Amino acid sequence: MSLAAIAANPDLREQRLQNLHNFCPLQLIHFWECMNETLSEIRKGEEWSGRQCCTLPQSGRCQRACVTAASRQDLFQSCRQSDELSFFSCLDRQEYGDDCCANALSSECLAACKAIFKSTLTPNREARAAVLEHCSDSNPKVIQCVKNFTKVTPATNVHKYLHCCEKGSNSRCRESCKKTLKSKTTGQEIVDGLQEGGCGPPLPYDKLWQCFLHTGTPAENSASSGEVSRIDRMGMDSAKLHCCNKASSSTCRRLCMKTFSDEWTKSWKEFDRECLSQLSEDNLLHCIEEVEEPCELGCDGLSYCTNFNNRPTELFRSCNSQADEAARYDIALWQQQGYMGLPAGINLLVRNISRCSPDMWKAVACALQVKPCHRQSHANRICREDCYEMLSQCMDWPRMPPGQTAASICSRLSSDNPAAPCISLKAYLEPSDNPYVDPEDQVTAPCKGDPCDPDEMCIVNRNCLPGKSCRPYTCIPGCKMGEVSQYMVPKGSYVRIPLASENKGCQKICQCSANGAIEKCQPMPCVPADNCWLGNKKIDHGSWFHMDCNICSCFAGEITCSKKQCEMSRVGIRNPSFTSLPCNCPPHHVPVCGRNGNTYPSSCLAKCAGLRDADFEFGPCSGKDPCEPDPCGEGLRCVAVRKTCLSLLEKPCRQHVCVDMTLPCADTPSDPVCDTEQNEHANLCYLVRSGKTLAYKGPCLVGCRTDGPVCGIDGETYVSECAAFANRVTVDYRGPCIAVGLITESARPQCGPAVACRPLPATGCMAVTPPGACCPICAGALRLLYSRKQMDRALYALKGTPTNALTVAAILESLERQVQIAECSLLGFLTVELDIFVAVVPQRRQQASELQREVCVREAEKLSSLVRRSSPRLHSELGLSSLIAATIVHVMANSVSKLASASFSLSVLFFLNWVR
Repeated sequence: MSLAAIAANPDLREQRLQNLHNFCPLQLIHFWECMNETLSEIRKGEEWSGRQCCTLPQSGRCQRACVTAASRQDLFQSCRQSDELSFFSCLDRQEYGDDCCANALSSECLAACKAIFKSTLTPNREARAAVLEHCSDSNPKVIQCVKNFTKVTPATNVHKYLHCCEKGSNSRCRESCKKTLKSKTTGQEIVDGLQEGGCGPPLPYDKLWQCFLHTGTPAENSASSGEVSRIDRMGMDSAKLHCCNKASSSTCRRLCMKTFSDEWTKSWKEFDRECLSQLSEDNLLHCIEEVEEPCELGCDGLSYCTNFNNRPTELFRSCNSQADEAARYDIALWQQQGYMGLPAGINLLVRNISRCSPDMWKAVACALQVKPCHRQSHANRICREDCYEMLSQCMDWPRMPPGQTAASICSRLSSDNPAAPCISLKAYLEPSDNPYVDPEDQVTAPCKGDPCDPDEMCIVNRNCLPGKSCRPYTCIPGCKMGEVSQYMVPKGSYVRIPLASENKGCQKICQCSANGAIEKCQPMPCVPADNCWLGNKKIDHGSWFHMDCNICSCFAGEITCSKKQCEMSRVGIRNPSFTSLPCNCPPHHVPVCGRNGNTYPSSCLAKCAGLRDADFEFGPCSGKDPCEPDPCGEGLRCVAVRKTCLSLLEKPCRQHVCVDMTLPCADTPSDPVCDTEQNEHANLCYLVRSGKTLAYKGPCLVGCRTDGPVCGIDGETYVSECAAFANRVTVDYRGPCIAVGLITESARPQCGPAVACRPLPATGCMAVTPPGACCPICAGALRLLYSRKQMDRALYALKGTPTNALTVAAILESLERQVQIAECSLLGFLTVELDIFVAVVPQRRQQASELQREVCVREAEKLSSLVRRSSPRLHSELGLSSLIAATIVHVMANSVSKLASASFSLSVLFFLNWVR
């Protein structure tokens, strides 16, 4: 018997100890010393209810920690929640049971209550009846608490699942399945009965469980049958529910969850007064503002706050005519009333502000309404020195309440930390000094002001070139993220919705349906926001840090790091064996295609990324035909449509689609595609019927070359520049891919003489050489770290259903929706260092103006800030919610020019040494 089983069962432990006394004489001194020390350690935490869960951990280290633990805190260094979901679920159950049973007033009620939580299975009818019998008279709190926990759903039409029993992996499971379906009356009892009967846990890849899941859940979900209201399914604003964990106090977290789940009218006033007006809850306030008023680039067209105009490279939350008029009204009101009403419930009694520093007070009113954002943090608070200067002028201190000072007022309007990011008003006391540029060199935001209908989303049309007769934006169907939410996601996308439960970290995955509603919800495993431990150092959940040259992040108790190869060399002496590639792989270009759809420059780099020999084939993915042999059935036509999956659990990562040729093409949803002759088709059905060959998905692009081949920055060969752009990849060099570039932080050529790189269009631009690519590009660039565990959990919750939501293309498409400037487009790929490279590049790559290049860099910085701050605009979408850290990687191109010749010759020499 295991140590964990002995620790979890005191009665059994005493029985086995008696057996030891019968067979092991006391003369075995060392044995009994060891035994007594072990029993002493076990007994220390015997009163801890979590001891009953100690048989569940998968790792021996976690089991050993559990048998000596006296509380949940004793487990953090040995047990990782993301790997021990069933164990931590059991702990949650026991803690809930402790709180519930603490209300028992009799020993009989206490025993009946504890029996409910003792097993990991659903309490049976007898256990529930015992609670009613012993607790109903004088223990109403226990009754209600147990009732909430044991809420069961009657199973209907159970007979339709009988055929699933034949898919059981063994005879015991098959017989148990039939017996369970005939005898059990609730969905929970059926699931428990199957597990007890030898059918194993409900895994999405098991044929028996697949049958149950595809036929429908035994416990018919009321959400799917339309019995649950939209508020119960989505909450009042499920996007803002993601902000609740940013609350500093438990009270504000509770009020936040109540307000944005289903108690808006009851809780909003208290939530606004107690939380949103407090400086200590700045993170919560900014997160909520981010949902409906995100920081976007550019401000123009204001008639009153004119000093805020002509600022295309600065961020603002509310640069519009309504905010402009509100600022004008505020000034008039302040002049009339003789005091200023500011956030945090502050009233400043002032003298005549029409004569006393009118420009400053106008800047204050405009800043409060237009809401300029800090470049990195997106904060809106004014700087402390501006606050002091504002209060030193025109204040009517004799009329102010006793005890009010400039220091006490400014402590509520700005941060005490001098290093905290803030907004300075000095820049808005005068008009902008940015020069006006020619129309073709300007930047535009076509979706500003939301020109689409209320049930539609505005998407920038980046294929509409200047001077063309086309609309610069498109309106697509979408779903609002709650009854009062204005934030929308596109039709077909998957979203994450936090659950307002006792357990933190519980969420569900839902889909935006064609009828504009959030539906098809599935629960995800609860993953609390636990901190991480690195040795004896605690690392907060959601924080990121560097370990040597790698960026790492702590997310839900799990540390995830990029996989850079760090150079370990003595000062001034270069390590000759250092290659700069992960696992110190040699820079050989012998590409292999991984089963995740990604091309790796060599088998060494594929293995370094976690693939086994059976997980890849030699040759690039573009050279593989996924339609040979034909994977589609009769009446279907196979078309190669490639993608890169981010979860290795997605098996297979399909590289094709099957087009149904038995249906009229007009009945197939519109999904434009472009053939190799630059003809656009409404969908794949029309393309196949016309006998054409697919070049790429999406509308036919303009402004790019159609000849080829070309090598993309992702190391994949494309038939043309247009095909590369359609796959969100820019061209590294013309011709097929022949080399892998060394990885450095410099923006310079990395492949030696084998590849001729085009010169950068502007020597002073922000530039980067993408990891593994040969040539630098002008772009705002960042590296995104993502959690594979989050991807795996999402796939598990979706029951293994193949979905494009967990692919690189889906991540990039969703990120580009956050880029509002039409003159910038977003590119990217999965790197060999296990992160995602993202570049925001000008649409006019070679002819872009200096302003357009700078704005694209600012858009990249904005994306980095959204990821670092866990913005609800990202965390609401399934794919983007896996992004856990971001690093800006672009550098000034001419900052490396002085080193370019020496470094280039060094890279040439290094390259030649390796290829010999």
